[in-house]
Amino acid sequence: MSDTENWSRTWKSSTDPQKQRKYRENAPQHVKDNFISANLSHVLRDELGTRNMGIRTGDRVRVMRGDRSGAEGIVNRVDRQDQKVYIDGVEEESVDGTQRQLPLRPSNLQIQSLNLDDGERLEKFNEVEDVEEIKVSDEEVEEALEEDEEEEMMNQLQGGGESGAHEQFEEDEESQDESEDESSEEESSEDEASDEPEEDKGDSESSNDPSKVVSGTVADAKESIQEAQDIDYEAVLEAEKEGKDRKTLKEFIEGKMED
Repeated sequence: MSDTENWSRTWKSSTDPQKQRKYRENAPQHVKDNFISANLSHVLRDELGTRNMGIRTGDRVRVMRGDRSGAEGIVNRVDRQDQKVYIDGVEEESVDGTQRQLPLRPSNLQIQSLNLDDGERLEKFNEVEDVEEIKVSDEEVEEALEEDEEEEMMNQLQGGGESGAHEQFEEDEESQDESEDESSEEESSEDEASDEPEEDKGDSESSNDPSKVVSGTVADAKESIQEAQDIDYEAVLEAEKEGKDRKTLKEFIEGKMED
């Protein structure tokens, strides 16, 4: 028997919490979509002429109630099955010491700005005069989703991933063993190349070049900063401000400076 057979479309309301939970948990997917909604900020209310809207990945929201009240960030995952929302940067420590994103109730959130990748999202609302005022920048959305992917990879490396990740590592090790014979000849040529200090010096200088360090994605830049030796964090921070000026990367560099 499917879950929706325990759900009634004619049911309106009840003061019994058990019946309320039963209605929400057994509701079909298109009804659960309506549960993932939150009230809008005053700016959005004035622009759109409505008080509530469904939450989507890429929206900027603020936590209004609970221990994390006041926290704000980009939504990088929406779990419609469990009716929870996950915000970039709002995390808690697991029992094994790793950091994981904190699941939040949509009713405890307020939407501050919208992800407008879907051009039809605002069709049924008032015509907006200044779209940029209510829109989340594409760069912020890209950074939040990129960090979410980094976190998933780290969880897999620390043993929090599924068995499929372990199998993938085993396949990589097998392919590495097969290529050892082929790489033996390359090692001899690398030994000869090591006698050329000028080239090595040039590679080291390029890896510490502030503009090149922050030229790629946030993940690439973080990796370059961590691997670099004798890096000038202030110069790297200035290069990022003059370039893409990404908030996440600037906070990471400032943290390194404090360390």
